[in-house]
Amino acid sequence: MLLVENLSVNYGAIQALKSVNFEIFQGEIVSLVGSNGAGKTTFLRTLSGLVKAKSGKIFFSKSNISNIESHEIVKLGISQSPEGRMVFPDMTVKENLFMGAFCTKNSSQEIQKDIDKMIDWFPRLGERMNQKSILLSGGEQQMLAIARALMARPKLLLLDEPSLGIAPLVVQQIFKIISELNRGGMTILLAEQNARLALKISHRAYVLELGTVIKKGEAQSLLHDDDVQRAYLGG
Repeated sequence: MLLVENLSVNYGAIQALKSVNFEIFQGEIVSLVGSNGAGKTTFLRTLSGLVKAKSGKIFFSKSNISNIESHEIVKLGISQSPEGRMVFPDMTVKENLFMGAFCTKNSSQEIQKDIDKMIDWFPRLGERMNQKSILLSGGEQQMLAIARALMARPKLLLLDEPSLGIAPLVVQQIFKIISELNRGGMTILLAEQNARLALKISHRAYVLELGTVIKKGEAQSLLHDDDVQRAYLGG
């Protein structure tokens, strides 16, 4: 579904990504793990067209999307729940969800049906539908950010640090929903500092360090890899 070849990204003189090669197949959860500053967010933002690559190519469903604008990438089927959630604070939960469907050609009735699906996935949002998102807890905002991304009906869902700054119990709930979305057919790329949680629900994973992929493989193998345990799992 997604193929990345020799992707490099610079911020001025700083090289944030260095010749990254990556692939994800339909129906997988693939994790991108690494510490803060490893380049995970830059990678996802480049896939979304928010950051332009210095070199390399990105293919989605065999089409080169390397130089396509971000709203066109959403239309093609990639949407992102960003790091820090980035909900629209003065909009209600319902208005945020409508914004998630902005790039679709769906009617108001179809959008409402999708909102009803989001309430099935995230019942707490149904209870907060007419509240401004700034009044939500961190966990509720994270649920809203994921639901807003799903409103675009993506083929590939990008999740950037969904556990960041959220209570452990809510993190468990969100990761359960991520697994359920995948079992329903959603392909997911998960960038996450919490390597243990990410690897437990993933099929495959890549370990990113200072903008370079240093390991890749089956998630369960990496979960028991000595180097990964020492660096990211407290082993």
